[in-house]
Amino acid sequence: MDNLPPPVQLEILNRLNESADLARCRMASKTLNALSFEVRTLNIFCSFQRWYKSRAPETKSQMTPFKLIVEKLLLSSKNLESISIGVEKPWGDASDEVFTDDFSNRYEDDLYLSDVDFVSGWLPKIAGRLKSITIGDYWPQSSSRKSKILSLISSCCNHLVELDMGSACLSVEGLKPMLMLTNLTLEFVKLDDKDLNKVNECFPFLQVLNLIVVGGLREPKVNLLHLKTCKWYAFKDPFSLTINTPNLVELDLRCVKPRSLILKAPLLSTLHLSIEKASKVFEVEKFLSLKYLHIESSDLSNLIKLFPECKTVEDLELDSPKWVELGSVLRENVNFEKLMSAFPNVSCLVLRPGAWSELETCFLVGGLEARNGWKTLKQLVAHLVVYELETTRSFISSISEQCTSLSDMTMLVHRDIACNVRNHLIISCMGDCPRIRWRWGMWKEEEKDTWICDGMCSYNAAYQ
Repeated sequence: MDNLPPPVQLEILNRLNESADLARCRMASKTLNALSFEVRTLNIFCSFQRWYKSRAPETKSQMTPFKLIVEKLLLSSKNLESISIGVEKPWGDASDEVFTDDFSNRYEDDLYLSDVDFVSGWLPKIAGRLKSITIGDYWPQSSSRKSKILSLISSCCNHLVELDMGSACLSVEGLKPMLMLTNLTLEFVKLDDKDLNKVNECFPFLQVLNLIVVGGLREPKVNLLHLKTCKWYAFKDPFSLTINTPNLVELDLRCVKPRSLILKAPLLSTLHLSIEKASKVFEVEKFLSLKYLHIESSDLSNLIKLFPECKTVEDLELDSPKWVELGSVLRENVNFEKLMSAFPNVSCLVLRPGAWSELETCFLVGGLEARNGWKTLKQLVAHLVVYELETTRSFISSISEQCTSLSDMTMLVHRDIACNVRNHLIISCMGDCPRIRWRWGMWKEEEKDTWICDGMCSYNAAYQ
C-alpha cells in the first residue's frame, strides 16, 4: 500500500468505518500514520467490548476513558468535515445486571456524549470545516440530563449541512438559525420543542427531516418550505400532527391514533402512511402527483373514504394488523369496489395479509361486482390467508375476470397451510385463469418469502 500515490492512500483512509481501523493503519505504516491526520471523515464508537470492560471491576481501572480518546482523536485531525461518535448498544450479549446497574448509576457521565462541557472542549476548535455531525448518546446516562448541545453546535458550526442526534435529551434554549443545514435526524430523543416552532424557525432550509420516536411533542407542526423528504415515526402520539410542506415529495408517516392529522403536501409522489385509526380531524389536501401509496391501518375502510381523489396513484400497497376470519361479523371492512372507486388508475396492487383477509371476507358476503372493472390493473401481489380453499379460489378467479388487463399475479400462501391444500389451490387457479402469468410462493411472519417451483413443494431463491 505504501506504493500507492498519497491521494489514493488518503481516500482509502477516509472510507474506513471506525477509528479502530484507522489506528491499525497508523501502526502498520509511517506513511499512513502521517496521512491519517489529514482524513476528512472520522467515526469513533465505544464498542460493546470496551463498554463491558469499563464496567467490569477487574478491568475498569485499566481502560482509558472513552471521552479522552474522542477528544484526542478529534483534536489531532486537521481537515475534518464529517464526524460520528457513539456508543454501541449493549443489548443482547450484555448482562442484564450490568446494564441495569448503568441505569441505577445514571449520574455517571463517562459516556454522556451530548455533555456540553465535554463537547465544548473540542467542537469550537474543529468546527470551521465541519459539514456533518452525528452523535449517538448513551441513554442510561443521557436520559436524566437535558443538554444544550444544539445551542453550542449552532453557535460554532456555520457550514454544517447534516446533523444527526440520537438517544439524548435536547434543549432548544439558545438555538440559533442554521441556514446551511439541509439534513436533520433526531432519533429516540426527548426534545423540549413541543410544537416544533424552534425547528421550523432555526432550520428553515431543511430538505430532509427524520423524526424517529421523538418525545416531548404535543401539537407539532412541520412548516418547512424547502422540505423534500420526511420520515416521522410518532409512536407515542402527540395530540395532533400537522405537516404543511408545499414542496414535499416523499413522506413516511407512522403514528397510532392522534386526535388530528393535517397533511398539506400537494406535490407528494410517495406516501407511506401507518395509522391505527382515522383521526377525528383528518384533513388531507388533494395530491397532484401521488404515484406510490402504502397504507397500513386497522381502519382501512374509513381511512380510504377520507382520502382526497387519488387518480394519479399507480402503485398501491395495503395492509392491516387485524386478520378478519371468514364468517366474522363485518364492521367497516374495505372491499374491492371501494378500492376501484378510490384509486381508479392503479396498475400495481400489493395486498398484505390483513388487507387480503378483509377483502376476501367482504367477497364472501357480497361477491365482487363492479360496473367497469379495474381496467388499469396489470399486476397483483397478495399474501394469502387461506381460511377456506374454495372461497379463496373463487375470489382470485373473480378478480381476474373483473380486471381484464390483469396479466401478472403473484400469490404467496401462508407456510403453515397444508401442502396438499396449497397445491390444490395453485393447480385450480392456474386452470381457471390460463391467460395469467402466475408466480407462487410462501410467506410467514418474520421470515423471507420463498418461491414454489411450478406449483410444487420445492423452493428457489428467496423472494425479496
